[in-house]
Amino acid sequence: MPAHPKLEPLADGSGFRVLIRFGTKQRRRFRLVTPSRAQAETRATELAQLGAALGAGKIDPELSAALLTLAGQGETVGVSLTVGGLVAGLRVRKKAAPFTMRALGQAWTSGELADRYPDHVKRKRSADKDAERLAVLGKTIGDVPVRAFALEHAEAAMRALPAGLSSATRRQYGQLLAKLCHLAVYPLRLLAVSPLPRGFLPKVRRTKATAWLYPSEDAQLLACVDVALERRMLYGFLAREGLRCGEALSLQWSDLDLVRGVIHLDTNKTDDPRAWALSPGVAAALERFGEHLSTSLVFPVLNEGRLAEAFRADLARARIKRPELFERSHTRQPIRVHDLRATFVTLSLANGHSEIWVSDRTGHRSSIMINQYRRAARTAAELNLGELAPLDSAIPELGVRSPSTPR
Repeated sequence: MPAHPKLEPLADGSGFRVLIRFGTKQRRRFRLVTPSRAQAETRATELAQLGAALGAGKIDPELSAALLTLAGQGETVGVSLTVGGLVAGLRVRKKAAPFTMRALGQAWTSGELADRYPDHVKRKRSADKDAERLAVLGKTIGDVPVRAFALEHAEAAMRALPAGLSSATRRQYGQLLAKLCHLAVYPLRLLAVSPLPRGFLPKVRRTKATAWLYPSEDAQLLACVDVALERRMLYGFLAREGLRCGEALSLQWSDLDLVRGVIHLDTNKTDDPRAWALSPGVAAALERFGEHLSTSLVFPVLNEGRLAEAFRADLARARIKRPELFERSHTRQPIRVHDLRATFVTLSLANGHSEIWVSDRTGHRSSIMINQYRRAARTAAELNLGELAPLDSAIPELGVRSPSTPR
């Protein structure tokens, strides 16, 4: 751009005209209202600079022309401020892309929101599984801005879920959407209210029947050396202590006092630290199991997401054939590792342990959950099934040593 664009004197002597470029293939002649050539040259330079800024900012051509016309009439200061504001506003909009539902889900599951709002957002313990489910929902929702998210988007995502999911699983997907909307309202303050009305969450239909292991089946499984030792240890531990599978898989050796036989579970699903005395056979088995491990985790190589199928395969490998353990129908689901928790509660109640004793270990906060096992517990008592064998004697590799056996 030349220092002084070429001026063209007006025929009536009232001023000048100057050719200004202000965008791609946009150029026009603008009148400079001043009889002084020196002032006209200064103003022409200012118009040229404004035109360059308007073109670089891709401001609407007609708006640009109107602003340059005003500047030619002497309003250069005001026009300059206006152009600066327009261009600056455009830059801000380009840099601050709308915060999307996908980004909100990632910020939640990654722990970013928990770091930013520690008083209002808990760090997700099931982050990996929730991230997988949000990715499924995201295939339909895409990058919809949080401020534009509506009930229609949520309903479309729920309709697109894979066929065959249980009502409980579908509800879990719905709960994720509801939670994101809740976070968007507060603490993020991106929405005034949630777009999801009361009643949006799918209703959970009648629960399918589940199975639990008999003591004889537990003994048969734990004695099967064809099943990996670390999995048998986990199965036996869960059935005898009642933890959630996720709690067991995150358990560290520092959480155990095997000298005194005590477990401390400070971090858990309900954020309710609990401790209790391990059964003597479990404490002894863990001590011997840990002699050859160098990891901080008690069960370091197991993946919770793949354990259900592995568990049923291990039962079959141990020649356990009771049909209801493997049946899958509209009224029954096959046994899962989670059902070893049911085994613990059922057999504990059947053998006279109190509800408080059970909840100290399982972390149940309500009698309603424990009462669901009382019918099975009465059956176990009537059948006189007995108790589970001590873990250290149930697993052959961890059997009681003689005094001469080196450690």
